[in-house]
Amino acid sequence: MKSAVYILSDSVVTPLGKSIDENMDKLYAKISAIQAYAHDQMGTVYRSKFSDTNTFQTKNNSAVYTKIERLFIYSIEQALSKLPAVDQTNVLFVFASTKGNIEHLTDAGFDLSRLRIGVMANQITAYFNNPNQPIVVSNACISGLQAIQYACQILQHKKYSHVIVTGADCVSDFVLSGFYSFQALSPFPCTPFDKDRAGVSLGEGCGTLVLSATPQSTANIEIAAAVSSNDANHLSGPSRTGEGLASAINGAIREAGIQPTDIDIVSAHGTATLYNDEMEGLAFQTTGVSAAPVYSVKGNIGHTLGAAGIIETIYLAHSMQDDKLIPSIGFSEIGTSVALNVVTEAAPKKMSIGLKTASGFGGGNTAIILKKQK
Repeated sequence: MKSAVYILSDSVVTPLGKSIDENMDKLYAKISAIQAYAHDQMGTVYRSKFSDTNTFQTKNNSAVYTKIERLFIYSIEQALSKLPAVDQTNVLFVFASTKGNIEHLTDAGFDLSRLRIGVMANQITAYFNNPNQPIVVSNACISGLQAIQYACQILQHKKYSHVIVTGADCVSDFVLSGFYSFQALSPFPCTPFDKDRAGVSLGEGCGTLVLSATPQSTANIEIAAAVSSNDANHLSGPSRTGEGLASAINGAIREAGIQPTDIDIVSAHGTATLYNDEMEGLAFQTTGVSAAPVYSVKGNIGHTLGAAGIIETIYLAHSMQDDKLIPSIGFSEIGTSVALNVVTEAAPKKMSIGLKTASGFGGGNTAIILKKQK
């Protein structure tokens, strides 16, 4: 990364809570939003889903927006409300989503053009009177982190004063059935890195970051590095050796100008599938970060797909600001061949440098490094 980028403001909206403070309190308290859902064909599956689809009302004519569009708008409004007014002509929006409005695929009378994530993005930026063409990143489960990476590159070119990075996905039967067909859904709330883990739990939510190359205060967390790789291993399975993720982590460490032992905390992808968690453990060992405390929030909110990288980066930043570890709920005994220091209780810890990882279908991997300003 050629120059620093800073997090000026953020917002997280999940079934855990409608604000970042609510989310952090419940993460520290080891509260999960994952619940059982009985489906006629799939049987009982576990997912994290908003109980009230009408919760997120926009300021202007909510009726014309779908659930995910209202979720995006609500989260963006929250993030912007924490800052002085921003000139939208100098702002670029970057959206991350894997499915967008897909739950409306079979709805009679629905404008099918809105199934295109780019069309949805245009509607949302128009709501904020933003004149610039939004960018969409849709690259499976690394979409959120790659959207952050793209935003950092844009800001380093000084074309915009701010970039708003926002990611959302919703849980629908369409999405659940896809993971069910892979036999990837856990028959109980997912338990990342545990020896009895049996698959992923899906979740929905939205996260928004307002980024700038100019910090507003010394409290702003710096995004010191963002690196992606592709292991070209399999359509859905990661490289069993973790070499693709290790390449991204090593690249991020070099870009940030740090040593592996400088990393105080690792926010893992931690999907609780057999292969993902094993692969991550091997990658952490290969890159020399396996001794650092590590956690996953998938047991709290499920896997939020295109939103995961953004939501989990925000969680990591607030954990570092609080100097407090986020515990991995559902973990009892290590289930990877590599010994990992999995966090089981919220505890105070001085943290200056954090690593966030993500891996996805198609062999994609992304690693970003966050730093506190000195």
